[in-house]
Amino acid sequence: MKLNPLEIHPTRERLIRAGVQRFQSVGYHGTGVNEILLMAKAPKGSFYYHFPGGKEELAVASLAWLQDEVTRFLDQLFTSGATASAMVEGIARHAADGIRRGGRTRGSLLAVLAQEAAADSSSIANATREFVTAIRIRIAKAHTRDCPEDDADAFADQAMAMIEGAYVLARVAGKAQVAVEIVRLWLRPTNGKPSDQGRRPSDWRSASNEHP
Repeated sequence: MKLNPLEIHPTRERLIRAGVQRFQSVGYHGTGVNEILLMAKAPKGSFYYHFPGGKEELAVASLAWLQDEVTRFLDQLFTSGATASAMVEGIARHAADGIRRGGRTRGSLLAVLAQEAAADSSSIANATREFVTAIRIRIAKAHTRDCPEDDADAFADQAMAMIEGAYVLARVAGKAQVAVEIVRLWLRPTNGKPSDQGRRPSDWRSASNEHP
C-alpha cells in the first residue's frame, strides 16, 4: 500500500505540513481543524495537544517550520560558495516548483498569513517578520561577500520584493517558469544597456492556461 507522504512524519510535523498545504490552498480563514486532521491522518485529540493555541499557534509553527527549511537551504548554498544571486534564484525556483505542484492556489505561505492573519494576530505578525528577516540577513550576507561596496540590505529588500512579485505574475500567466525568468532578468547586470529592462520573459502577459 502506498503511503501518503504526510504519514511518514511524526504527528506534530504532519499537522504542520498539512497546515501549510491548507493555508496555501484555501487561505487562513478557509482552513479548519477537521480538514487538517484529515489530511494529516492524525487522531482528533492530537491537534490541541500539539497546538493548544489552536489554528493561530499552528500558523506560527508553520512559518517557523518553513523558515527552517528555507534558511537551511540558503546556508548550504552560502557554505558552498554560492553567490547572493544564485541564492535568490534558488528561492524563485522553489516558488516555481510550488506553482507546478498546483497546491498554492491562494499564494505563498508568507503572503497568505501576512495578508489574512497578521493584522489580527501579533503572534503571526511577529512570525512573518522573523521569517522575512531570517532570509534578508542571509541574502545580505552573501551580497556583502560578493560586492562589498554595495548596499547589501537594499539588495536583499529588493530581492524579497522581486521574488514575491514574480511569484504573483507567474500565477497570473499560468506559467511557473516565469517566476524564475523575471528574477533572473532582474539579477542580470545591465552594464548601462537599457534594452534588457524592456524585455518580458516568455511573453508573460499573454493569457495562458498552460500547465508549466
